[in-house]
Amino acid sequence: MNKKERKEEKELISRIRDFRRLFRNSLKDKLLKEREEKHEKGEVFFKGIWIPRDKISDIQNALLKRGRAVFFEIHFLVIILILLTFLLWALFKIYFLP
Repeated sequence: MNKKERKEEKELISRIRDFRRLFRNSLKDKLLKEREEKHEKGEVFFKGIWIPRDKISDIQNALLKRGRAVFFEIHFLVIILILLTFLLWALFKIYFLP
């Protein structure tokens, strides 16, 4: 490879880097502008979508109920497993252990 080819490659790479930087900046500016517009309309970005602020409390309550349900289901499962363990231990103690 001669110096001319290397210089051309470096120029191409620098142009690609400049284009990538400009693209990132324009995309960032576009997203920030969209964000400001949505906030002016009274919307908030939550879990990948824009929702009105008055629906936030409803969504939080639904998520809270779901979280409580999962919490109680896990504790119920642990209690059932512990009771099953004691039952098996008692059966083995009575019938199988000397």
